[in-house]
Formats: sequence, structure tokens, C-alpha cells
Amino acid sequence: MIAAFYERGGVVRLKDGSTGSVTICGSVSPAGGNFEEPVTQATLKVVGAFLGLSRERSDQRRFPAIHPLDSWSKYEGIIDSKKVAEARHILANGVDVNNMMKVVGEEGTSIDDFVIYLKSEYLDAVYLQQDAYNEIDAACSAERQKYVFDKVYTILKTPMKFSEKDVARTFFLKLTQSTKDWNRVKFDSQEFKDLEQSIFASVKEVSANA
Repeated sequence: MIAAFYERGGVVRLKDGSTGSVTICGSVSPAGGNFEEPVTQATLKVVGAFLGLSRERSDQRRFPAIHPLDSWSKYEGIIDSKKVAEARHILANGVDVNNMMKVVGEEGTSIDDFVIYLKSEYLDAVYLQQDAYNEIDAACSAERQKYVFDKVYTILKTPMKFSEKDVARTFFLKLTQSTKDWNRVKFDSQEFKDLEQSIFASVKEVSANA
């Protein structure tokens, strides 16, 4: 029955001969957030994409509160799939390092692992989150989405070396704020270009020592 419902979606021909499309977005709210219960599992087998809302992200005020690792899509996106896979890998590694730090503490974590964690947090903060109260950041065109991802991806792939964790933390805090400011200015404006140049100048300073 669930499959028959979702099969109504797709390209349709209207009575006047024109064509259109029907998109179906279903909402499943399992008790206790248990995605393993039968209705949720039956739905996941037939849909083409899944956006999993996370109470943990909502409590952390990370909006939209869509979990980037639990969510998935079978549809081809506008961004290179290999780059997306690498970005998800960085996020997953960051989660692993964060979980490890909860056990051994930050002092028991190597600086290389700590940088991986900071890069994952940077990706989350500047690309996966949006400011709904800002007119520009509340919505993003496909062109800008692809452009910004490519720039953020370049930063994530840049090897970086820091003398100590506090230096790395300070750098990424400043980088995150600068990139958030970049997200709030009009695309392809002079201010947009100036902020981009400033961001990559700061990245170049830490990558020069790598």
C-alpha cells in the first residue's frame, strides 16, 4: 500500500495534452525516533530520498535539523558525487573523533585527529546550516550552492599544520565566522569576492606550514 501511494509521483500527461510532474513528500514520525520500526522501514524501501530530522541537532540549534549522515538521496545532484562522498566521509570521521574525545578527553586526542574534527564542524556550520532570519542565507540558488561547496571542499582538502590545539581552534572559529559572513552577502558582488579572497588568504597562511 505504501509503495502504491508513492508510485503516484512522477511525470504525468494532462487532459489538454501538456505534461507536468507530481512530487510526493511523505512524513513519518516513528515513536521515540526509532527508524527501525516497520512503517518507517517499508517507506524507506520505496522512496527516492530521505531527510532524517535529528532532535540532537535541534537541541544544539543546528538548523535545518536534518542529520547529514542519516539522510540520503538516490537522485543525481548538482554537485560531483565523489566530492559529496568525501564530504560525508569527513563528517563521519569528525563524529568518530568527537565520540573518542568524550572518552579520552581532548588532551588524549592527537592534533591531527583534532583538526579532522574541526574541519567537520566547519563544514557543518558553514554549509549544512542556514540562517532563516537572513534574507540571503535563508535561500540559496543552485549556482551559488555549487560554487560555495567547491570552495569549502578546497579548504577541507587543504593540509594544515598547527603548533597546538588552541591555535587550531582559534583559527577555525575565525574561519567559520568569516565564511558565515560570506554566506550573508549577495552572490558575485564585490563584497562577496573580497570576503572570499580574505578567507583563502587566511587558509594559505596555515597551509604554508603544512
